[in-house]
Amino acid sequence: MLIDINRCIGCSICVKVCKDEHATSHLPHSSAQPAPSYGYAIASFGWPQTPQILTPWVTPGHLWMKLDERIRGSFPHVQVQYLPQPCMHCDPAPCIQASLNGAVVRRSDGIILIDPEKSQDQKHLVHACPYHRIYYNTHQQISQKCTFCAHLIDLGELPRCVTACPLKVILFGDLHDANSLLVTQIQALNAKPLQTVSGTNPAIYYTTYPSKSTC
Repeated sequence: MLIDINRCIGCSICVKVCKDEHATSHLPHSSAQPAPSYGYAIASFGWPQTPQILTPWVTPGHLWMKLDERIRGSFPHVQVQYLPQPCMHCDPAPCIQASLNGAVVRRSDGIILIDPEKSQDQKHLVHACPYHRIYYNTHQQISQKCTFCAHLIDLGELPRCVTACPLKVILFGDLHDANSLLVTQIQALNAKPLQTVSGTNPAIYYTTYPSKSTC
């Protein structure tokens, strides 16, 4: 995934549609998606769903797509930029290393998913993520995070944050295909991943954030 922070205006649509996509009948959902969908599907995980947790939902206040506002400079020379932050889908992923009983897995396409049943009571997964992108749903006692909308990808569609962004800030594709639009754009824009912890190798790339305000 490539996120062009120079195009982002901080409208938060990506945050809202992410919430809508993973809402279920447990929570009120907006008119943006009248019929709530399941955030998890059998095909997405590669293992059967369990009767205990059929439709994991996002706890109010938890944002699988987070939008940070970064301000540089001082009045009247101020620069504001926004940084959308989903799960970084690292490789190697600290959450996988910290998980017990195979609660966190990496699919063959690189997407990292948390098993809603196996992750029960594994609150330590929240602290395993150096990017703070894992939440603990205290109502269902499970750890949760962005899934890259794996259930949509399995249907040949794109993540909701990608399709909903009016300014086309987010580009999704195959990082392993050197000829893909994603890879060529990453190279053209000299995009880099965030490296909170050395060696995590995130799958999310950002256009270069200026070291100093250019206002």
